[in-house]
Amino acid sequence: MYIIESKRRQLIIGMLSLLFYAVAPSVANESVLKLLEKEFQKVVTDARPALVKVVATQVTSMTSLPDMEKLVFTRQNIGSGIVIDTDGHIVTTTFELETPTKIEVVFNNEEVSTAELVGIDTFTDIAVLRVAEAIHLQKSKIAARVKWGDSSKINTGSWVVTMGSSYGHSPIVSFGIVGGWDTLDQLCGKLIKINAAVTPGNNGGAVVNTSGEIVGMILAVLTEPPYNVNSSTGTLLQKERDPDISQFFVQELSPEITFAMPIEMVHSVAKEIIEHGKVARGWLGVEVDVGESGVFIIGVEEGSPADESGILPKDIILEFNKTPVRSYAELLRCVVSERPKTKVQLKIGRNGNTQHRTVILGEK
Repeated sequence: MYIIESKRRQLIIGMLSLLFYAVAPSVANESVLKLLEKEFQKVVTDARPALVKVVATQVTSMTSLPDMEKLVFTRQNIGSGIVIDTDGHIVTTTFELETPTKIEVVFNNEEVSTAELVGIDTFTDIAVLRVAEAIHLQKSKIAARVKWGDSSKINTGSWVVTMGSSYGHSPIVSFGIVGGWDTLDQLCGKLIKINAAVTPGNNGGAVVNTSGEIVGMILAVLTEPPYNVNSSTGTLLQKERDPDISQFFVQELSPEITFAMPIEMVHSVAKEIIEHGKVARGWLGVEVDVGESGVFIIGVEEGSPADESGILPKDIILEFNKTPVRSYAELLRCVVSERPKTKVQLKIGRNGNTQHRTVILGEK
């Protein structure tokens, strides 16, 4: 026991020594913590110009009685966004509001610009905006100063900073450690899982590595309830940007885990939306249920790709392009991750036997 404790002390001393030499010779004038604080501030400063506040407003009116004045109701959805180019395009998450009457973007220098919704992709929860006064964006060269990182270098134990710009004029900053990569049933693709508390409204904000490079966009928060209600899976709270609702969640729920989309996927989805107004995704055309041995087909839409390939009700989908599928969410991610008109191979079970079917996907 003494030997183990001694080795631990030696390891800690060694790590502190490395830290000391890394910051020398300035350490003679400033403390190690002060130097680390300056580096931390530099990371935030480098990424801050790319962050914006996104305010979506919905105005509705109604008249209950002929003699009464028209009642006007206003709702606001406040979130964060990231500037991605000098043409005025900004990525954020989709809105809680179905049809925003007005969308405004507030930049780091407090300039305000109206924006139009270019398009959304529900399978990644990404929305793309374009500010009306793109010329101001070009002059300020915000996008040119943004440093984009490589999310593939982010792994378990990586240090990151989460940044949002949803409330007030200064950014909301949090420090966290990456737990790894994981998936959420509602969304396609692997996400970066971070142990960091994110303020409601930071969705659409940036995940920044220790070099000041943006490596992801904050997408969702997984929160465990305080009582034993569905505690095995937790409760998924996405887009917590309504001030009244978020106040309730902050009071009633425990600390959360943040999920972020890798920046490469963000750029890829945004490019599709900018060029085509949407992301073209594959479509199979089946209704399914989940059985013990695979995904059980309970219905096949007439004229669908599945129908044309000879897939029948009561078939069991076992694999998609040699990837095992055990749930509807896994099958959905496989299908929508492919483009329309793509040939895919399905391994199915029928009457106790396995078969392989080639399916040409349609467009969802």
